[in-house]
Amino acid sequence: MTAETEEFPHSDRLPLRRPPYDELTQKYIGNTAFTGLSPQNLRRSMAHHPKLGSRFQNLAQIVLFEADVPIRPKEIAIMRTTALTGAEYPWGMHVSIFGEQCGLDEAAINDLTLAESWESLTDPRWSDEDRLAIRMADELYANTNVTDETWALLTRTWPVEQVIELVFASGVYHLASYFTKTTAVPLEDGQARFPEGYRRK
Repeated sequence: MTAETEEFPHSDRLPLRRPPYDELTQKYIGNTAFTGLSPQNLRRSMAHHPKLGSRFQNLAQIVLFEADVPIRPKEIAIMRTTALTGAEYPWGMHVSIFGEQCGLDEAAINDLTLAESWESLTDPRWSDEDRLAIRMADELYANTNVTDETWALLTRTWPVEQVIELVFASGVYHLASYFTKTTAVPLEDGQARFPEGYRRK
């Protein structure tokens, strides 16, 4: 089966773009830092706008693989943001690819996803840093800002450059949530699904 005849997953809104691709599109669709599960459906959806698709990939690459902030608070911020927005595609991809790497088991991921706010987390294993990353994501989602108290805690906990990276992690994946939900990017085979009891839209 060739790429031209390959069966693509169905989207209820924006069909995944099929080949042939121009050089720019082919380059970023084939350019992946992942082994195994990879956001191929997202790339094929963004292939309808190669310039934006390639720029988004570059930005996500910096956030995911070139940032200095530790992976655990960064991924916690991303997972919490995508849980709050109800974006199952990026949430499930990050849970599947990075969850175990960050030491997040099913109970922790469920708590992170289902808690109404950072103050109502129930898993006793969350560290102060974990809770702060969740608090930041909650405030950014609710107000597109954090309180002065949260800012002070963030800059006491991480260097300013790393705080900026955490804000970008939440922001970039809020954008990913907008895109994947609006265009109905199909879930990847094998990615995590929202836990039972998930209520957000």
